[in-house]
Formats: sequence, structure tokens, C-alpha cells
Amino acid sequence: PILSFTSEEIWAELAGERPESVFLSTWYDLPEIEQSKIDWDAVLKVRDAVSKELERLRGEGRIGSALGAEVDLYVDTQWQKKLGTIGDELRFVLITSEAQVHSYDQRPDDATVAAEPGLEKVAILATASEHAKCVRCWHRRADIGSDTGHPELCARCVTNLSGDGEPRQFA
Repeated sequence: PILSFTSEEIWAELAGERPESVFLSTWYDLPEIEQSKIDWDAVLKVRDAVSKELERLRGEGRIGSALGAEVDLYVDTQWQKKLGTIGDELRFVLITSEAQVHSYDQRPDDATVAAEPGLEKVAILATASEHAKCVRCWHRRADIGSDTGHPELCARCVTNLSGDGEPRQFA
């Protein structure tokens, strides 16, 4: 609690015109955003099912953390619309190094069909990633070392450190 009192004391001593309290001032106006076209309740149901599958892999000793996994989701067209909107950012929602969405008809025999109600036509194939681990973000990516100036970083981290930063919309 000392920081809030210190902030107020500093605020009172600053020169210039400003609101009465540091806590009544606006530092940044957030941009107006359109209501999300994503059904987050549905996406979170899928994430819970994926988490259970990752926990099974962890229990078998095949992965250490969720970022050590890659996930392929095999879903019907309804789920493809719900999950496809997120695009590559689905991996951030699932907290995995990779996440891909495929047609339910293409599911391999070793894919686990989700047992939770409401997740009909959702099958999950989680595997341990074979890629190296980025020392900055810990994602396992094929593009690690693609920038010779940063041989231990993935391309995303290089962009975030020395470029304009990655554009993200959802996660």
C-alpha cells in the first residue's frame, strides 16, 4: 500500500495542471473495439479438453509442459468456424507451441475423441514437439535460429525484440 501514498505525494508536487489525484487521471485511451466474433465459451471448452489430453501426455512423461506439445484438432465444420477465426493465435489460447485445425473426417486412429458434452465431433491429437525451444518465449518452433543475429530465438521473438512486434488480435 505504500506505493499508492508515495504516488499521491509525488503527484501533489509535480508542476503543471492535472487532475486532483493520480488515480483520477487518464494515461491512455483504449481504442474502441468491435464485439468479438469468437465464441469464447466454446473455445474454452476445447481448451479444457486439450488440457486433459496434455496432462495425460505429461503423466506418461512424453512432455514436460504444455509448450512442449503440438496439437492437431479434428473438428466438424461448425467447430472449424469457431476455432478457425482465431487462426495461428489458437496456440496461445491452448498454451501449446503449435495448434492446427483439420476436418473431422481426416482424424487419425490415434486421435482422442473429446468426451465432454458439447464437444461432439472434436478429436485431439497431441504430440511432443520435435523442435528446439526458444530461450525467450519457451515455444518450440521450427524457425528457431532463422535470424543469424539471434540463433537461439524464434522468428516471433526476433520480431518482438528488434522489429515492429507481432500483430495479435485475440490472444
